Amino acid sequence: MANKTSSNQTSVQEGWRQAGRPIRFSSSSEKVLMNWNTWIRQLHRWLSIIFTAVVAAIFITLGVGVEPAYWVYLMPLIPLALLMLSGLYLFALPYATKWRSGRRTA
Repeated sequence: MANKTSSNQTSVQEGWRQAGRPIRFSSSSEKVLMNWNTWIRQLHRWLSIIFTAVVAAIFITLGVGVEPAYWVYLMPLIPLALLMLSGLYLFALPYATKWRSGRRTA
């Protein structure tokens, strides 16, 4: 019985999201909002890759024995600040969606 339920859920999810396309709603403003959320999520992923690469590059230069300039140590702060902003947005997104739909949580 559990296999039938999971296959039904999978087919429903595939119907909602085909080939990575956003879910289609009747309102164009909701469609734009979904695209905006997807864009922020993708930006957050790429920023995390950039941040990790910069920090790894600093450790590699230190491991080689080269002392980088002081400003090199400040480079990870730029993607880190953007990661914080996009992460806070993504964290608040479910709460804002519930608030906008009128479902108040106690």
